[in-house]
Amino acid sequence: MKFINQNDIMMFLEKPITRLSVFEIETIDAMLSMCEPAFIKMQEDFKVRIDFATFKFQLLKTMGEFLSKCDTCSEECLSNPHKHVEAKRYEQNHIDSTRWPTRLQKTTQENFFIMEYCITYADILFRYLLDAGIEKQAAHVLSEQAMLELAKWIEQNCIRKCNYECLRRYRSMGYCTLCSYMIQPLPCPKKQEIKPSVLGMQEEDFMCRREESPKKKVMH
Repeated sequence: MKFINQNDIMMFLEKPITRLSVFEIETIDAMLSMCEPAFIKMQEDFKVRIDFATFKFQLLKTMGEFLSKCDTCSEECLSNPHKHVEAKRYEQNHIDSTRWPTRLQKTTQENFFIMEYCITYADILFRYLLDAGIEKQAAHVLSEQAMLELAKWIEQNCIRKCNYECLRRYRSMGYCTLCSYMIQPLPCPKKQEIKPSVLGMQEEDFMCRREESPKKKVMH
């Protein structure tokens, strides 16, 4: 994990930390990895200043808010991942599925959720680039490109490699899985570094995964 640290996780993730939280943090770290070099180029091309730390804060805050809204949404995309999504719903959300990676074009609720997630990221980026002084058309093009790049990353890592594991187990506990992706381990309840109650978990929810082979892990 390159850009997300322990403080980010403890501050922004709802407790308990689930496998959906793992998806959230993995993808936000991927967004930031893509944006860091892109922002440097944008600053040179458009003669603007883009504050990376503030953008990171906005991503963590707003992507978390999106997932909180999903939890109360009547569509229940993650509870019914294989349910068919009608064309009308794509049209209402202005989604042209033919532009998206092949695996995401299958009209299931879990794929629709991923598209909405990527669109939320693009909306955050678009508004941020506008605020930085980039003109509207350019900001729109750049945010659309970023949206599809994230979709490709998710298709490669979350779908092809992991077969939607975090999304299909979205309510399962994810603290130990997330810890295994961190350079520095998260506070461990088994080592009395943090109380399970602080994390909204029970003692039996913890199973260390840091000793697993790095080859088995998704994060790069």
